[in-house]
Amino acid sequence: MGQEDYYKILGVNKSADTKEIREAYRKLAFECHPDRNKDNPQASERMKIVNEAYAVLSDPSKRREYDALRQRYGDSAHGQFRQQYSQEDIFSGS
Repeated sequence: MGQEDYYKILGVNKSADTKEIREAYRKLAFECHPDRNKDNPQASERMKIVNEAYAVLSDPSKRREYDALRQRYGDSAHGQFRQQYSQEDIFSGS
């Protein structure tokens, strides 16, 4: 996934509220879902990235932590966040 930004993945700005984040996620999930893109082998990977972004930004505590890392580390915040949170941590409670 590289040094992605969760806000850019979902196509929302940092001030997006919960409803905007949910709507952006639903739109992307509909577009990227592997069942709708059987001829696109990258669809599954793209869906994983979209799911991860939504799992972080839809959880208030994870979002606060991610935002703090963005302020401190800028473009490398995703890497810092992934060092602190495992896949299981990110998706727990989702």
